[in-house]
Amino acid sequence: MISRRKGREAGMQILYAMEVGNQTFDQAARDLEQDKENPIASDAIDYGRQLAKAVIEHAEDIRDRIAEAAANYDMERLAVVDRLVMACGIAELLYFPEIPVKVAINEAIDIAKKYSTGESNRFVNGILDTVARQVSNLPGRKDDHAP
Repeated sequence: MISRRKGREAGMQILYAMEVGNQTFDQAARDLEQDKENPIASDAIDYGRQLAKAVIEHAEDIRDRIAEAAANYDMERLAVVDRLVMACGIAELLYFPEIPVKVAINEAIDIAKKYSTGESNRFVNGILDTVARQVSNLPGRKDDHAP
């Protein structure tokens, strides 16, 4: 059984390595695959790759949705990890209809708790909740999110 949690973390780590470490997608994914100290199952890395690719492919739309949902927040002050966690969560909401809305949001919140500051999870929750309301009517979406 695939560990989607590990896959989500892998996707965020690939994106982080690309942005902060200036690595290519392939370098970042390969480094994760070859990390002997923190091994990740191949199916989790595969899911992480799919998720990261979705974020990259739809970066402009995802960035716009974050900016719209955080209209009263200075986007320049947004922490890289928070932005990447939200981007992965939004990608799941928009492009992975088999993932229930509540799962996508709760997973992003938990990952924010693990990798970011103590207040990040609330901010991530607010942004993803706003986006979830906008996408709840998309075809194929498991609509388990009360508007």
